[in-house]
Amino acid sequence: MNRVALAVSIAVAILAGIFCAELTARSIPFREKLADAWEWGHLLALVHDRGIYDIDIDRALRESDYLNEIERADFADIERASTLHKLIANASAQSHVGREQIRRVDVSREFNLLRFQFRDAETWGAALRASKLSRFSLWQMVKGDLSARQWISNRIANEINVGDDECRKFYQEHSERFFEPERLRVSHLFLAAPPETAPEIVETKRKAIEALSIRLASGEDFAALVAESSEDEATKFNGGDLGYFSETRMPPDFVAAAVKLAQGEFSRPIQTRLGFHILKLTDIAPSRQRSFDDARSDIATELANQKRTESVKKLIVDLGLEAIYLRSP
Repeated sequence: MNRVALAVSIAVAILAGIFCAELTARSIPFREKLADAWEWGHLLALVHDRGIYDIDIDRALRESDYLNEIERADFADIERASTLHKLIANASAQSHVGREQIRRVDVSREFNLLRFQFRDAETWGAALRASKLSRFSLWQMVKGDLSARQWISNRIANEINVGDDECRKFYQEHSERFFEPERLRVSHLFLAAPPETAPEIVETKRKAIEALSIRLASGEDFAALVAESSEDEATKFNGGDLGYFSETRMPPDFVAAAVKLAQGEFSRPIQTRLGFHILKLTDIAPSRQRSFDDARSDIATELANQKRTESVKKLIVDLGLEAIYLRSP
């Protein structure tokens, strides 16, 4: 996937897309001649002073690789029409953001997040050229999308407020969702051996985990061994702590070994699809029903997200009314 334009597009939530913004050419015949000269394809729609062309649809579809080639062929017309609506909504949103003040540091941060996805400057430059973008034009796109995001947030801010009564009603109607089963807290010492690992390396890791198990049984400190040898970079410097989890959040063989342990006990080495582990059960949290006060923040977030989704859908429709459709994509 071309990550440059895709990462830019998500900044405007589902109002995603990249379009050609030739701001000075207001005449439709002039725009079409300009499109021919630059090989942009047909002019599909006008949104205020911005044009959307075949090239914009093609680029957006290339960057959306969630459909395989067969699916894309089956749904080509639907995909192109849907993409055009998104591009129009994005263009309409950006036409309203002239008064939005975006800090240069925020644009720089987003721009650098795109840059750092590429291993070196050469790869980054090649990706830009493939998208027919310059660094300056990408910077302007990032700035425009941040402005649109801010404008959208301000536009729907009053529509996504969630009151206490709404939260309480949701809690009462979905109380089963706030029941927490028994949870285990486990630390582990981990040596990686995923399925693609060569057999000789798997055997080396097996012998290494056995040797570490012997050292642990001899009285060496578990946290010290984890810091020395664990290949889980996220946990090796906090004693291997994985936090609390229920049975549904870990591989079955991992859970099966953990539930056999007494609190503070170590397991023998076990192998999962990820590699080899030595487990230490550090705590057991009994099952419980979360109280409304405990769950209120999560409920408010979920309800606000639901309202935000509906508000954005409505906004897309409203923004689409601002376009002049010239032809189907």
